[in-house]
Amino acid sequence: MRKGKLVLTILVATLGIFSLPNFPFASQPGGRVYPKANEEATEKLKEAYAAYYQGWYDRAIQLAMEVYRKYGDVHACWWPTWAKKSMKNNLPDPHDRGEILERTIKRKGLLTMMLSGTTAASLLSYAHLDAGRYQELIKAPWGDPILKGIASLLLKQGKHPPQPPPKNAWRPLPLRFREEDYFILVPLDDACKVLGLPFRYKVNPKTGKRTGAQIGEKGLLSLMGRPFARNIKGEVDDMAYAPFEENGVAWVPFYWLAKQAGIRGWEVRNGKIYVAPR
Repeated sequence: MRKGKLVLTILVATLGIFSLPNFPFASQPGGRVYPKANEEATEKLKEAYAAYYQGWYDRAIQLAMEVYRKYGDVHACWWPTWAKKSMKNNLPDPHDRGEILERTIKRKGLLTMMLSGTTAASLLSYAHLDAGRYQELIKAPWGDPILKGIASLLLKQGKHPPQPPPKNAWRPLPLRFREEDYFILVPLDDACKVLGLPFRYKVNPKTGKRTGAQIGEKGLLSLMGRPFARNIKGEVDDMAYAPFEENGVAWVPFYWLAKQAGIRGWEVRNGKIYVAPR
């Protein structure tokens, strides 16, 4: 059993498979119960959550640490704006686990998959790991034991995340965008053209409605208010923020498309999206 766990840990560390798990409920079966975050802490963790997924690890760490120092390892959960639109605001309290599970079982919306959540320590642990701040994670009192083990292994192997080139080499993209729940969203058509990603819409033959889009030969994303996706390699790579269609425009998280295009770093400044050379 120990050997199996060691092999799994080495495999995860070697492949660099680090992704913050959605933490929608305040407790796990047989696990600890986390204190509920107040409004201020929830908003900061919500922003930190988006920063983490968009690759802005230092910002995620800053915000999550502010919450941890002031309130401890609290749990926050919220309904993303896309979920509110999909369900026409007919949603229960995001902390009401019983009601959410009951309505999901009755198929009144896939609520458990729509809900977003995290704890302060979980977010701090994953952000430190992905940022390559291994020593800080290993020494931290809040660090996740499994992630600490991975950090220790990577440190011994001398492996660190690749760093993007200097920002003076970054260039702005001729691409409009909008911000929603701290995620940067872009029009799918325009973004794919600018990034050089081949794509085509998938259409329901009966209704004529666009249900999703194929990116490259194997990539796939949903436009049905669900964060399901496959990357251009055909691997499951669900989005942290679901794409949606509004007034004939399909809006997609830029961070996900940037990964498919091999972008090594990006940020928003002066009202534009700047990207690092590929």
